[in-house]
Amino acid sequence: MDRSVDNALILTTCAVFERPGDIHPASATTVVAGLSLFQRTVFTLQRGGIGRLIVLSGDDTDQLRTHLDGDPRLHADLRWLPVNEFPPSDPRTWEVMSGMMGGPYLIVSTGAVFPASLVSRVRAVAGRGEAVVVTRGVCRVMPRPRPHATASESAGTGGVVTLETTIADSQNADLLAIPEGFTCSGWASSQDAPYPLQAALDRGVRQGQVTLMSLESDWYQDVRGGKADLPQSVEKAEWTLLNSLRGGLEGFVDRHFNRHCSKWLTLGFLQTPLTPNAVTYLATAVGLLAAFAFAQGGYVAGIIGAVLFQVSAILDCCDGEVARLKFLESSFGQRLDVALDNVVHVGLYLGMAWAAQAEWGLFAVILGGLATFGNGVAFAVVQQTLKVRDRLDPLRRRRVDEILTRIVSRDFSVLILALALVGHVEWFLLLAAVGSNIFWPLLIWQLRSPNPLR
Repeated sequence: MDRSVDNALILTTCAVFERPGDIHPASATTVVAGLSLFQRTVFTLQRGGIGRLIVLSGDDTDQLRTHLDGDPRLHADLRWLPVNEFPPSDPRTWEVMSGMMGGPYLIVSTGAVFPASLVSRVRAVAGRGEAVVVTRGVCRVMPRPRPHATASESAGTGGVVTLETTIADSQNADLLAIPEGFTCSGWASSQDAPYPLQAALDRGVRQGQVTLMSLESDWYQDVRGGKADLPQSVEKAEWTLLNSLRGGLEGFVDRHFNRHCSKWLTLGFLQTPLTPNAVTYLATAVGLLAAFAFAQGGYVAGIIGAVLFQVSAILDCCDGEVARLKFLESSFGQRLDVALDNVVHVGLYLGMAWAAQAEWGLFAVILGGLATFGNGVAFAVVQQTLKVRDRLDPLRRRRVDEILTRIVSRDFSVLILALALVGHVEWFLLLAAVGSNIFWPLLIWQLRSPNPLR
């Protein structure tokens, strides 16, 4: 019978798997992408479905407590234990943990970054009552001769000595699951010191009682090193986190240009106390500056406006990246982002219309009004569509997503820049007036009856 795995033990002073010659993991207080490794571990486990956490910490306990005190992001039940009273090298520690947890639990160290999806996968496998060890890439298990092989065993099959395997030589992540009863009384022997849990997992691998789970589409990045090489390890982990982000409804320019540029800016924002909403306001301010530049008219003002709008589009990618990396996503932030995007769009239309009056007169005012009207109706239709999108049948959802991508993406920033370069940015006003009033009726058509919902 499957059993939910809701508990986890966090090791802040050591790794799960200790190997001779390994570089020691970074301190739990090391900051990676705006959060300490301790915070990142806690929030990742929480997002992966863990509701109860026990932290085995050392001299830095008071400092680690301040990393979470009063943090509204923390929802899991948290308990602290001193590592000097519960040393991982003592088999009795793991017997006590088995009783404290009251069921299967995860063990993870704070010396790495990894996705919540990996936690969910480990929980799913461990829920079947199995011990689980996460391995990176192809599990490489080295053969070792049995120390007590007899002469008959050695010669039993053509003189070949029977071989055993050890988990210590595998490329393991410091993330594993321990089933209920795995460390019950008498589970370890004196020969298992100083790493009794690792020795027990070795036996489990040989006996087929431990599941080695590969990363597959997930990732796991160590953060290790001393003063000299730790900064490089932190930088690698930050880029791993940034490259793991996937956008939602994005156009070609967002995916292949804006996102590549935004990562560098996001990396800088993560080193500041700026919130995702603050980045949203910054993107909006730059977008409105672009609208003001367009309103001035002229070739130079058009180029400046187009460049500013492109910068605004790049910044518009940053707020979501900061939110996801700092675990600060919110429904309010999403609504604010969409609403202010539309404020910028309307500002662009009005700015272009204002400048175009000198040449087009009343026609420019009409085009500005149509573009603004189309943008407003499209905004309302998109909000309603997002509420029912997940319940559409697959074919209709694919068509809806294609239309949504064209409405919400900022791919047109490149078109504005191209028109500015040829000195006719006002032509975009005509395209916006027509295009914005084509896509929202198409979206409504895709949501039409009969019964578009599953």
